[in-house]
Amino acid sequence: MTVILFLSMIVLFLAIDFFVQRKNKTSPATQMAHRDSSPLRAPGGIFFAPSHTWLSLFPSGNVRIGADDFILRMMENPTVVFLKSAGSRAKKGEPLFQLREGSRTLTVRSPIDGEILATNEEVKKHPELLKQMLFSGGWACTVKPQRTSELTQLLLGENSRAWIQKELGRLRDFIADAHHQGSPVPVLLQDGGFPVESTLKCLSAEQCEQFERQFLLVH
Repeated sequence: MTVILFLSMIVLFLAIDFFVQRKNKTSPATQMAHRDSSPLRAPGGIFFAPSHTWLSLFPSGNVRIGADDFILRMMENPTVVFLKSAGSRAKKGEPLFQLREGSRTLTVRSPIDGEILATNEEVKKHPELLKQMLFSGGWACTVKPQRTSELTQLLLGENSRAWIQKELGRLRDFIADAHHQGSPVPVLLQDGGFPVESTLKCLSAEQCEQFERQFLLVH
């Protein structure tokens, strides 16, 4: 009964977000402003964790988890390495998988407690799916949440889009600081754009660790 009540509440949240987006689309000018407000993908109906993972909820109560566009845009052609296998358990904040490109590695942590039901072997064979099919074929793990109530603490709809704007602001500050330290990092566009996809390569090993501590840890 608790699970059914929770899922009903989630459906209500998704319905509210749908009608808000539909209302925004009534004006072409409003639609254009909304679409251009962020260079990152954050569709309605997808949950986001502050540690930059996305979660897609299934009617069964299970979720698929992947790295969000914010992380993936820091790399050009990342590959994925799973740190948990099907049948194992993941605690909130534990390393779930890694994104690797050359000598640079980012560790993505689990946003919830739960049991790993499956890992996406296709994304290991075809890492381009991480970006090309971000919210469908680009998932990393399927997880059975230990407590479905944890999903209510995540970001959804307009809240996720507002959060992404704040994260872009934090990233601009981080990049500016790295630039002052002498790293040849690309400059962010003044209108809030995202740096080129080779940004992580331009950071030192220490700065990569700083990036992970500031943006990817689960609090």
